[in-house]
Amino acid sequence: MALLHQGFGRVNQLMKNKKNNPQFPNIYRIITENKTLKYLSKLEFRLLSKSKYKKEIIYFLSFILLFITVLLLVGISALAIKLYQEVNVYSKTISQRETLQGKINFWDSFTQKYDGFKDAYFQIALLEYQLGNFEKARQYNKKALLLDPGFKDAKNLEVLLENK
Repeated sequence: MALLHQGFGRVNQLMKNKKNNPQFPNIYRIITENKTLKYLSKLEFRLLSKSKYKKEIIYFLSFILLFITVLLLVGISALAIKLYQEVNVYSKTISQRETLQGKINFWDSFTQKYDGFKDAYFQIALLEYQLGNFEKARQYNKKALLLDPGFKDAKNLEVLLENK
């Protein structure tokens, strides 16, 4: 028991030394000291005296935020318009290809009924050329030239196909 009493006495003595030692400041002492209160009051005075700039800063930041928002809206609008135009062009291209393919199917059914009709083969060759199927265009153009070797339009198309 005496040993326990000595231990508590030693702890009390260490605690008293901590309170008196300025190297280890107590947080409660810092808050209540005069120096801290003076510093805080000076800081408060500085903030209050510069409050006239507060409105200008708020206006400036609001302007920057508005400018960035408008810039983003303009950019998004420009991208949306560009996308709309590209989708329009794409849909027109698809529509034209479907129309050309329908014409090719018509002329192909025509060649199945009337085998020796040179104009049908030539029309298919032209349509395949417009689609960019140059090899098929050559084949149909050769059939047209086999049926009529003096066919001027087929000869002109043959010259165009040689360059492709």
